[in-house]
Amino acid sequence: MKIVIVIPTYNERNNIERLIPVLEDVFSLVPQHDFHILVVDGNSPDGTGEVVDEYSTKYPNVRLLPEKEKKGLGAAYIYGFKHAMEEMKADVLVEMDADFQHDPNDVPRLIEAIDNGSDYVIGSRFIKGGSIPKDWALYRKFLSWGGNIFSKIVLGIFNVNDFTSGFKASRVKDFAENLDFDAVLSKGFAYKIDLLYKMHKLGAKITEVPIAFRLREEGSSKMEGNNMLDSIKVVLMLRLGELQRFLKFVVVGFIGLFTDLGIFNLLILLTALSGEYASGVSGFIAMNVTFLLNNFWSFGDVKATRIKELLGKIPLYYLISYIPIILRSLLIPFAIAKIADTWLVANLAFLVGITFGIVWNFTFYSKMIWRKK
Repeated sequence: MKIVIVIPTYNERNNIERLIPVLEDVFSLVPQHDFHILVVDGNSPDGTGEVVDEYSTKYPNVRLLPEKEKKGLGAAYIYGFKHAMEEMKADVLVEMDADFQHDPNDVPRLIEAIDNGSDYVIGSRFIKGGSIPKDWALYRKFLSWGGNIFSKIVLGIFNVNDFTSGFKASRVKDFAENLDFDAVLSKGFAYKIDLLYKMHKLGAKITEVPIAFRLREEGSSKMEGNNMLDSIKVVLMLRLGELQRFLKFVVVGFIGLFTDLGIFNLLILLTALSGEYASGVSGFIAMNVTFLLNNFWSFGDVKATRIKELLGKIPLYYLISYIPIILRSLLIPFAIAKIADTWLVANLAFLVGITFGIVWNFTFYSKMIWRKK
């Protein structure tokens, strides 16, 4: 695999001067992969770019990418990711800082996890075997731990413990290549949370590898002063975006409900159909109405527009949607037999089935039919 390590720098001449030879030694330990270093420099006045240029004559796998303008840590990484994928044809992207807080010797461990089938590998400080510096001030430890717990709960990603690690490896095919980098909500530190969330939504297999996060040896921090507020804003905006989609889905669900409920009762009152058969017919009609509304509104950002695409999605939509319909069709006669053969009991059983269907359908529509690419 072609692995590109993206390293953002600003006034880190001494760090990058030491880091590149160390990384080259590490690469020699993993000869089965093709490693490259891409330094994204914010036009450092201390000559960081010149050092990288000098190394590129010695090491053909080293490349300098000057930023057009310095916009923040997240913007630098995204600029580098795009270049690595589009110009260098990377198979794996590794994000890593230049200040030795990330141990270069951990790079093979991240790549080993990719080799073993993971799509997104996080160098984690907050799992067994990982650590943060003992010399960190108490407030920084609190913000780090608290921020991760906040992100875990609000975003609902419970299999991740370190949301703000800056040491990660991402598989390009089917994952990083499908990220909309232009839609990332932060150009600063909180880009990490945004990309992790988007990789999770793409269905990436996420693995955490324990790392010892070290104190900076030289240079100044690239952390912006508003990191905490930026991170909170990004977490809430990500959840709000998902909530907006869910609210649209619920509105469509109510439209489907009135369609379904109206036709169901008309069939019972005007025909000889039994409750379970009337439920099946009304459910089928409502299902086609909600398919079109969901495609063009609830999931409009990933909608199918071509006839071939629409026809390809409909069979899976039917399959997913009919499971709660079948369930409620069985629930109605069961409730009538166990409680009473009345209009009220039939409709209460119907509504229980509808409630289950809302949760079931939104979950599987999001993950299977209108999955973000």
